[in-house]
Amino acid sequence: MKILITHINPHLDDIAGIWLFKKFQPDFKDAKIEFISASREAAKAETEDKIFIGTGGGQFDEHKEGLNTCAGTLVYEYLKKKNYIPKDEILRGALDKLTEWNCLIDTGKAPDSQFDEFSIQALIRAKDGLVENSLRSVELGREILDRILIVLKRRQQSIRDWKNRIEFKSRFGKSFAIKSETVDREFCREQGGGLFLMYSPKTKGVQFFTPSFEIDLKPIYDKVKELDPQASWFLHQSHHMVICGSSSAPDSKPTKLSFEQLIDVAKEI
Repeated sequence: MKILITHINPHLDDIAGIWLFKKFQPDFKDAKIEFISASREAAKAETEDKIFIGTGGGQFDEHKEGLNTCAGTLVYEYLKKKNYIPKDEILRGALDKLTEWNCLIDTGKAPDSQFDEFSIQALIRAKDGLVENSLRSVELGREILDRILIVLKRRQQSIRDWKNRIEFKSRFGKSFAIKSETVDREFCREQGGGLFLMYSPKTKGVQFFTPSFEIDLKPIYDKVKELDPQASWFLHQSHHMVICGSSSAPDSKPTKLSFEQLIDVAKEI
């Protein structure tokens, strides 16, 4: 039986190391997880079937003088070297970001800790010394990391999609239109601009969005409603979004307007 061992009350980076092993090293997919008191010597008993992470003094224990890394990073680099991590650019880019973030937290180099009590690392660590709660921490941490990976993969795809954006002028200032299944409002906010048109080629979902509190998108809503009154157009109460179809409203009636026609609406308002 394969066993992954870490210390009681594991940190986020220890959980990340376990998560990476179980997710990408097929021999450890169903590995048992055990907990010990933090140790610098326990890894003397390490074998191919019994791996220590973040404790024990082994190859995945960062508690060594001059080692500017963490357990999760050590595991990730090992799995890459052994070719367990698929050579997919989107996945690798997402895992690189996740691992970097994890290391910044563990080494105390994260830029802001004012909301630390609401952070992932605070929520998953019980700090009560109980093995059963340590196991729950690992299970919760693995689920959270799975979801973070999905988010980061979407962002990597958004970066790729953004290269094909269309830039145009409108009364709302610098404006962009993009066909993508992953580009969202948070991504758009980081790009700078007055108006964004996001169009899903798969679902035909549409969203006009402005990050500016000075811009009112009701004129766009009025125009698309006039051109395609049967579609499920929705003007958000902030007047910063005009939406037709979303994952939150799968029964919405999509617009008949094409991507190009939607751009023309924004240009001609």
